[in-house]
Amino acid sequence: MNTLYQHRYDAMRHFEQARRQARLDQLSALLTGRDNRILPFEAIRSRLRQQNQLYRGLHEVALDEIVGSVGRYREFTRQFLPLNDDLRERWVGIDTLTLSASGWPPVELYQVGDVYFVKDGHHRVSVARQHGIPSVEAHVWEFPADVPITGQDSFDEVLIRLERQRFLERTELDRLYPDHNLIFTAPCRYEELLAQIEDLRQALAWIDGYEKSYHESVEDWYELIYLPIIQIIHDSGLLAEFPGRTEADLFVWLSMHRERLEDVYGAYDSLEELAHRLAALYKEGSLERFARQVRRLLGSNALPPLAGFDDPPPLEEE
Repeated sequence: MNTLYQHRYDAMRHFEQARRQARLDQLSALLTGRDNRILPFEAIRSRLRQQNQLYRGLHEVALDEIVGSVGRYREFTRQFLPLNDDLRERWVGIDTLTLSASGWPPVELYQVGDVYFVKDGHHRVSVARQHGIPSVEAHVWEFPADVPITGQDSFDEVLIRLERQRFLERTELDRLYPDHNLIFTAPCRYEELLAQIEDLRQALAWIDGYEKSYHESVEDWYELIYLPIIQIIHDSGLLAEFPGRTEADLFVWLSMHRERLEDVYGAYDSLEELAHRLAALYKEGSLERFARQVRRLLGSNALPPLAGFDDPPPLEEE
């Protein structure tokens, strides 16, 4: 067997091993609930304050710090294992170069915080990881990050952190109410709050005949809408039925699904009335039935997701 043929044969075997490992890793992630998604650069960049990159030169970058992709996040796992057989030819070609000692050019990376996203060189990073190579040479462009991002963060954790920073900058809630406990466990929630604040601002301007400052509207929203419903949630004990979730999660869920909840529990005039009605159902003693109904409404009989903007599925009749 000639050397070139042997190298290609070994590269094919390495690819099959990587694909098998990817399938096992996906199964493990599914069973444990671990987020093994590679971080998509576009979704994170859109939430950064600084949109312009700075070239930092040629560096040796540890592979464990490369956890994201520009445009190819559906093709690899977080560990850059290949997710489909269409990657075979390119992957095997790169691996063959490694085995033949021909080497390859530096990859191109974007840096955000302490992590890196592959702009060019996905297959090279994947092959390098499969061979246990600790680092690669890379041209690096940096996007300054407003919040810390590490290689251990899940995609949702990164998004929540970035969205929270933007929300606090817009509302200055930390300054207005330093003791607030407005924390979410799912992304895309702070936008709902910003929309509520703006709606209230416009409504009060129509009622009062003049427009308040934005931060006055933040105060009105926090004291007149958010805090009263949070108090009802706490008084009712509903939060105990949603382990792992926060009071803010439940508040936004009530806000987002108000129409669906009206179909199930009857018409109401405000979120406050709806929260009272749900609290009353809880206090009537039908805990197990009510909790089961709410979980079905959320689409899960285990941990209520409270995630996503899709309408929840219809309730089953008791």
